[in-house]
Amino acid sequence: MTDHKEHLEIIKADVSHIPLIIALNEQVWPQTYIPIIGEQQVAYMMGLFYTPEALKKQMTELQHQFIICYYQGTPAAFASYSAIEPGIYKLHKIYILPSMQGKGIGRYVLGYITDDIAAQGATTLRLNVNIHNHAAKAFYEKTGFRHFKDEDIDIGGGYFMNDHVLSMPLE
Repeated sequence: MTDHKEHLEIIKADVSHIPLIIALNEQVWPQTYIPIIGEQQVAYMMGLFYTPEALKKQMTELQHQFIICYYQGTPAAFASYSAIEPGIYKLHKIYILPSMQGKGIGRYVLGYITDDIAAQGATTLRLNVNIHNHAAKAFYEKTGFRHFKDEDIDIGGGYFMNDHVLSMPLE
């Protein structure tokens, strides 16, 4: 893998970035999740988590820190994370455009997040990954995450998120 760090920049996002986050999500979610959970559940979940109102609530009320990663000046990825209990942070989202995968962006974004939360006193980073998203799980395991537990989350509409919860201790 070629090192592309010199082409990468991360900005902390705010509500003014919501249209960009939605546009990026629309390029990632259908391609990633329709084969795993089907078109109807993808549409349901995008309506639940990726409307302007839902994203604004995540940013303001729920205090999720959103970031956007640019590759050579082009938006390539976004992520969000927050503290869930003392010392433990959760990576809520990390999505890299399919055309931008394999350039080291995921590792770069994770490095940024772990540095940011470690500076805030975090000792652990957790995340949920769909039990059938084998490529994502393999990526997370390569970057130091380990299986913590499994959970089935009722998200309404007759749908569940069937997830592995992965955890990574921070140095």
